[in-house]
Amino acid sequence: MQNIGAFGFAIGSRLVTAIVQLWVIATLVFSLMYIMPGDPVLMLLGPDSNPTPEAIAATRAQLGLDQPVLSQYVKWLGGAMQGNLGTSLDGYPVAQYIGNGVFKTLELAFAAILVASLIGVPLGIAAALNRGRFLDGLLTSVATLGISVPVYILGSLLILGLSLKLGWLPASGYTNMSRSVAMHFEKLILPAITLGFGLAASIARMTRSSMLEILGKDFVRSLRARGMSERRIVWRHVLRNAAIPIVTIIGLQLGNLMGGTVLVEALFNWPGLSTLLVTAVSNRNYPLVQGAILTIAALFILINLCVDLFYTLLDPRIRRKRA
Repeated sequence: MQNIGAFGFAIGSRLVTAIVQLWVIATLVFSLMYIMPGDPVLMLLGPDSNPTPEAIAATRAQLGLDQPVLSQYVKWLGGAMQGNLGTSLDGYPVAQYIGNGVFKTLELAFAAILVASLIGVPLGIAAALNRGRFLDGLLTSVATLGISVPVYILGSLLILGLSLKLGWLPASGYTNMSRSVAMHFEKLILPAITLGFGLAASIARMTRSSMLEILGKDFVRSLRARGMSERRIVWRHVLRNAAIPIVTIIGLQLGNLMGGTVLVEALFNWPGLSTLLVTAVSNRNYPLVQGAILTIAALFILINLCVDLFYTLLDPRIRRKRA
């Protein structure tokens, strides 16, 4: 009962923190049009268009900028809490654009993290178990290479090699699953590998470092002295104790991917949230920019909240400490 109460307290405290963080970010996002130099209406209409006073007044009314700032803030924040992020300058709801892009970005991000974890964790374990040997040096070099290669270079090489040269996978594009499930996942593979390769290198290095730290603990030597097999020690005791730093790096990388898929989405013509944000900025579509930034920030906070709560399941000592 005490453990359940401690876990509930941990959830409650983290939820309160997440709500406060989201409110601060929402306030900053709302202030976006006011902290930027110049009149947002004139920037929207174009500095060389010589808009008439009537056009300026109509655009200001469309954006709601003709009302007091506090009234605008309360109205915008209340709508955001209900999922209403306003109306884009082309007349469509911002939430509709966000809904079309956010799931595509989430799918790409989770696919990249899955690829990175499936590659990085085993490589990190193998490097740690072969410390100082040739395999350790080889895997460390591969990890360094993965971190050093920019995603647009790796993506271009994958397109040239696997798509244009060998014809194994489509070069770019997006196909809805309702049209073809096979084609959907075929077009997801290359961008997922492009994003996941660099992340796999970071995960492998963290896994190796965490494994080496746990392998040097006294309890591991005690387990070996008792005659326990090395396989059981590694998979049942060492890896579990080394999991928290690994989960941390995976969670942070997943959160960063919410706004860090711009180059890959552009390279592979993947219509995600990052592409939507870049297009909105280029078109000076401020309501859409606000909605996209707020959604990315909310996803980042939510992912970090889930990772933080997952810690308490991996290590009860964290739960007791927070209680």
